[in-house]
Amino acid sequence: MTSSRLEIPANTPGAHRGQHRAPHLSPKQPPARYEPHLDGLFTYCLSVLCDHDAATEALGGVLALAERQGGRCPADEEERRTWLYALARWTCLRRLTEQKQGRRAHRRPDTPKGPSTPPRAD
Repeated sequence: MTSSRLEIPANTPGAHRGQHRAPHLSPKQPPARYEPHLDGLFTYCLSVLCDHDAATEALGGVLALAERQGGRCPADEEERRTWLYALARWTCLRRLTEQKQGRRAHRRPDTPKGPSTPPRAD
């Protein structure tokens, strides 16, 4: 017989596993002082990285960095905008450099080429 109860009975197989899991946390909202700049920062990151997921990660990195460097955050709105875009530029360039180095690591090393001499015709 089917029950219309919303809670899961404790004796359900596998129920003990779910009791030890950490609760699902919703993504943290960025501070309100960054809110007016989020769309523009994301668009900037997307234009540099050309990948939606990479831009999303970069924006998260920018906001985390901004929070860690909170003492350096300018109080003036225009200066804050400039500061956030500088952080975004640094974050995106760092990610591009990491991608480039990752691609190099998978390539064969170039063999050094000495001066080329034409073959001898004997």
